[in-house]
Amino acid sequence: MRNRLLVSELKQDSAFIFHVCGSSVDEHSGLYTNPAIQQIINEVLFKDESDDAVKWGKYYNPFPRVAFVLVLMAIEWALGSCELISFKEDDYSGVFNSHLASLDEFSKAAGKLDLLKKLLEQVYSTGCIHAGVTVKNTRDQKKAIPSRAFLNAIREYQMADDNDSC
Repeated sequence: MRNRLLVSELKQDSAFIFHVCGSSVDEHSGLYTNPAIQQIINEVLFKDESDDAVKWGKYYNPFPRVAFVLVLMAIEWALGSCELISFKEDDYSGVFNSHLASLDEFSKAAGKLDLLKKLLEQVYSTGCIHAGVTVKNTRDQKKAIPSRAFLNAIREYQMADDNDSC
């Protein structure tokens, strides 16, 4: 029963994409920085220096947004049921498109801050660290910002959006 309650809470307002889940979406923080997201990416694509994301870094840095959306979709699928169900395009294309649209909306909302690109660069850098390799492009590494900067930018945007609607 406790696990079902947790699953329900994580699905409410897509809480599973946040690092910290509050009692409402306004209290969530750390958009797209839930450790489970990076953990899945690390286990699938950054196990060690011979893994695909490391070998093909020019295609994975910054981490592809479509691949990021696939991870979000897989997490949502895993939260969906305790039964063995198939993970098929027909059943999950709406979920995929919804997450992709949300990422695009986040990118537009952040504007010149380019937070989505910075987030995806950080995902790649963190994956490389997990794989035991250094990021070869130090220029991109210097651009990466800590998660708390994302939170501040999102709060600033929300406050500006609230002021515009008055």
